[in-house]
Amino acid sequence: MMSMELDKILDEMESLILEASHLPFSEKIIIEEGDLSLIMDRLREAVPLEVKKAHDLLDEQMNIIKNSRAEADRIVEQAKAEAERIVELAKSEAERMVRNEEVVKMAEEKAQDILNDTKQYDNDMRAAADAYAEKMHRESLDYATDVFAYLEDSLKKTLEVVRESGAPLRTTKERSDEQEEK
Repeated sequence: MMSMELDKILDEMESLILEASHLPFSEKIIIEEGDLSLIMDRLREAVPLEVKKAHDLLDEQMNIIKNSRAEADRIVEQAKAEAERIVELAKSEAERMVRNEEVVKMAEEKAQDILNDTKQYDNDMRAAADAYAEKMHRESLDYATDVFAYLEDSLKKTLEVVRESGAPLRTTKERSDEQEEK
């Protein structure tokens, strides 16, 4: 608003100059001292007010900038704190997931170890059972072979005894048959 006052005063000054009388044969003009003094007094009053107003406006702008910067700094700090909180949460969640993954991995490894141990135990038991069965089969065959050899030997001895015992009978029969034929 004050700048309008300055413009008005300057316009009055310009009108005063334009309406002033010219001195003949020069570019000089004659202005009433009282009129110019009044305009100059009003100008002196208006300029410091305008300067003060501009200074106040500048101070206000500086305060706005200062407050804006402080607010921006506060927002940045809040954003940093929130970002750090989010990063920490993300790290915690990632660590939890890694731990869960490690637990699952350990459980899978343990299950695989148990499965491998079970397969190995099964293989060992089968091998032991097969070896025992083979041993028993061999021993059974050996026993059967020994029994048959014993039986064969016993039967041979019995057959010899029978032959020896039957030899006198055959001899007697052969004699008797010869005598009958004769």
